[in-house]
Amino acid sequence: MSLAEKAVKRVLELGASEAEAYFHSEKVFWIEFDDKIECFKVTESNGLGLRAALGKKVASYSTSNISLEEIDEAAERVVRIAKVTPEDLEWRHFNMSFSKSDARGYYDESVEEIGYEDVVEKVNMAIERIREYSSMVKPARGILTISTTRTGIVNCYDGEFERRETGVVAWVRAKAEDGLEKSIGSEHIETRFWKNVNLEELASKAAENALNFLKAKPIESCRIPVIFRNDVFASILGTMLSGPITAEWVQKNRSPLAGKLEKKIACDRITLVDDGIMYGGVRTRPFDDEGYPTQKTYVIEKGLLKNYLYDTYTSLKDNVKSTGNAVRGGYWTPPQTAPSNLILMPGDSSLEEMVKETSRGLLVEDVIGEWLSNPVSGNLNATVTHAYLIEKGEPTIPVKGVMVSGDFYKMILEDVEMVGKDVRNMGQYYSPTIKFREITVAGK
Repeated sequence: MSLAEKAVKRVLELGASEAEAYFHSEKVFWIEFDDKIECFKVTESNGLGLRAALGKKVASYSTSNISLEEIDEAAERVVRIAKVTPEDLEWRHFNMSFSKSDARGYYDESVEEIGYEDVVEKVNMAIERIREYSSMVKPARGILTISTTRTGIVNCYDGEFERRETGVVAWVRAKAEDGLEKSIGSEHIETRFWKNVNLEELASKAAENALNFLKAKPIESCRIPVIFRNDVFASILGTMLSGPITAEWVQKNRSPLAGKLEKKIACDRITLVDDGIMYGGVRTRPFDDEGYPTQKTYVIEKGLLKNYLYDTYTSLKDNVKSTGNAVRGGYWTPPQTAPSNLILMPGDSSLEEMVKETSRGLLVEDVIGEWLSNPVSGNLNATVTHAYLIEKGEPTIPVKGVMVSGDFYKMILEDVEMVGKDVRNMGQYYSPTIKFREITVAGK
């Protein structure tokens, strides 16, 4: 932080009208495994990103060499770049409203105390759990990352904040074989807390999924009700809405939601919240990557589009307050507008009720390729890798190799039938299980 302060001071001395420094350090345990641990490494990195403004000319420069000499060089370079950068006529200023929200649950002290031996033991126990589950099931692949980060922001408006965060991501895959029939099963968790991670439980669920889908086959093409499990629809939400709900997309005429504030874009059952202060959220933090306080923002409320998400630049452009949604992909990138924890609020239905009230439909447990869908047109496409055909209110045969498709915006406006109670996350996107009346299923 002291070097960040010196960097800001040096940038101003070199003639910049504004300066900002963003410091980020990270320590990560990274383990990859299949039937044994293949890779165990610990990486540590530090970096500093500088932004300088000369009037309306704004430039960025970053370095991973954190030393006083390098900071001086970085300051000189960012000012030189700014001098030859074209003016941004929409530019106003860097964040001038440094403050912290009451966010909690983004740092787990116990992560700092985790020993290598403990991590290795838990991974080996997970591998053994898959082996013991069935003679037809074997470990396929797994990844465990445990990270501790420290972030600091300093700018010329006497803004100076620092935060520490932790995160754990675990993903386990198992494979099943019976003669010529093969299948894969996986399970995952993304959390702030080491105590929330039960690798043996993840391993058991992955093995169970692999075994249950050994005989999965495609079904005939049809239009039927589809139930998306919570984490599956959370991933779809992230793909389809994380960009369109930002003011950045709206201002660049990329968002299909532009000009629709206070208009009905979803059914009454849909309430979507971006919550940067929820306890334990994957992207919960007290201030965003410009030092602005995070908050809870209702994006869609009972079907009505209520707000877009803003950082400092986009909020000044629209003459509104920031929502605290400035996010950097790394210390080397300038901030952009992105959701914190995007949450589809739960309803009052259980999965059992959804299935029971479906005479014939599809219960989707896992998909791939949803990230290739088009959030601008709303064209949703996903290949189903794990699903059950529902017949007469009961899940029956396992299904794989079919594609579900539809107009996402029409789906959330006209086709939502039931919303579940069971919220789960895929990264920073959260959703309950949700049932749609009728979706196209392309099969054999």
